[in-house]
Amino acid sequence: MNHRKKINTYILFFSTSSIFSFSTFVNATNQPVNETGSDVSLTLYVDGATQRSSGMHSSEKDTKKLAHSIEFEVYTMNEESSSHSVYVSPAGICKGFEGDYGVDFTNTTNNYVNRGDNSQYYGGITGASLYQKDDAKNVQYVPVYVIRDAQLEKEIREREGKQTKQVARSNISTGEEFLDKTICNTGGK
Repeated sequence: MNHRKKINTYILFFSTSSIFSFSTFVNATNQPVNETGSDVSLTLYVDGATQRSSGMHSSEKDTKKLAHSIEFEVYTMNEESSSHSVYVSPAGICKGFEGDYGVDFTNTTNNYVNRGDNSQYYGGITGASLYQKDDAKNVQYVPVYVIRDAQLEKEIREREGKQTKQVARSNISTGEEFLDKTICNTGGK
């Protein structure tokens, strides 16, 4: 499965995501706000066909719908970062993951330079085909930097450049584990 076109699309999404306030998206979902002042992380699951979203404590019925869908998205946001993952398999997510079809996985992650300010960020786009019984295939990673201070960008590029393989592996491992233990609930690779 080829991710080149998807990665270009996500670069566009990644570049324009700083224009739109994630807080507007979060408020529109009517999620509870933590009034203690501690860090809050929001995770939403969106079914690709129905565009129906559900929160972290989804019912078993919602999880089964995602397992049988051909596409769904996961959004995770907090004051320090945001992540958007897309899972696609024409055979159905779990049939693809457990069989030979695989699941196309794309993850876009933004790490904010300043806490709570999504106008400057760095991160990357990870693409891969995920399989329960095999290692990921067609693995790609593209780093992205949107930072106004040239010296700070240089420092972050140097630091992050040493970790790109680890970041890609971690994103893929998280995607595989999510399918294996939560959506498809098969128990292990």
